[in-house]
Amino acid sequence: MAKTRSMTRDQNHDDASIRKTIKTCDPWSDLNHDVLFLIMMKFGVIDFIAFSGVCKSWRSFAVSNKNSFMVSKPPMSISISTDADENKCYLEDFEGRKLKISLPHSDYKTCVGVSCGYLILFGEKSNDFWLVNPITRHEFHAPFSFRNVNFYSPCLGAILVFSPLISGWVFVVFAIYYHKIWFVIVGKREWTYVSTPFRILDLHAFKGKIYTLHSINRLSEVRLFPTPKVTLLKIKNSPIPDFNYPAFVSFGENLYVMDRISEHLSNIQEINFSKMKWVSREKTGEEYAFFLRNPEQGAGFIRIESWADLHSQYGKYSFPYKSGEDRFFLAKMWYFFHDCFDASFLHQSVKTC
Repeated sequence: MAKTRSMTRDQNHDDASIRKTIKTCDPWSDLNHDVLFLIMMKFGVIDFIAFSGVCKSWRSFAVSNKNSFMVSKPPMSISISTDADENKCYLEDFEGRKLKISLPHSDYKTCVGVSCGYLILFGEKSNDFWLVNPITRHEFHAPFSFRNVNFYSPCLGAILVFSPLISGWVFVVFAIYYHKIWFVIVGKREWTYVSTPFRILDLHAFKGKIYTLHSINRLSEVRLFPTPKVTLLKIKNSPIPDFNYPAFVSFGENLYVMDRISEHLSNIQEINFSKMKWVSREKTGEEYAFFLRNPEQGAGFIRIESWADLHSQYGKYSFPYKSGEDRFFLAKMWYFFHDCFDASFLHQSVKTC
């Protein structure tokens, strides 16, 4: 009997030790942040979103480190349901996994671009714009006030740009072959416009400035504030080939002009602003990845990016250009996650969502 009591006491002591050990172990929510960061950086975007929903602690960690995560991730292709009753947006990664997102106000609207992480939806019948961030779910409405102007979606382009002069974001709209640029301060309803001397072929924001591209290799700088003005820039030389559909594309500190049609992508011209001249960059096509939108999907659809190992990330989706080592990726539209939070404070200034 004494032996039995002794065994019982020993067992109870062991059980108590186990319970104490379990109780003192750190829960998953308190996992070391350095370890969490290493784990998080191995995720794809879909896994990252799931990771951020595990608990409050992990969500807080994901939010505070989202920029580091997003800047390291390749883009996902975008497809938007044409079913008016579905209102869904699908982001697909390079492994074929899809992220389905509810997209309010998308019925009878066309996505004419992506800027600062916002999908830009335009309704031809309603003549208005809805901007929706599929990740943060923030949105805002921009009804177009010029009722005598009717846009055609495939020729329409739009961007969000921050203006230091007003310390606010501006929504800018243009149409290929038009002579006007329309804009509205985000959160306001008063649109205005500025006229250009030549038809616009493309518009691009670069280093805090807005540039327009015109026929015969003309280039202009657009200033919206305090007084809207378009200034034709004087370029010393004009070696640009006769592109069918020229378009801007920027990468890092450089601004290029290239053709929207894939057969001309190997010919890239850089705009050297310090010398105000065109510079041919024939080898650029071998150094970067080119992400293109289908030409029928809208005005601006070329982007250059660079990652450490293009073949491993995009191998099965690339198609070679002639015999070179260029990497071209074609989709209806691309979503670049490191742009998603560039306008992180934009929603703070918008009261009507």
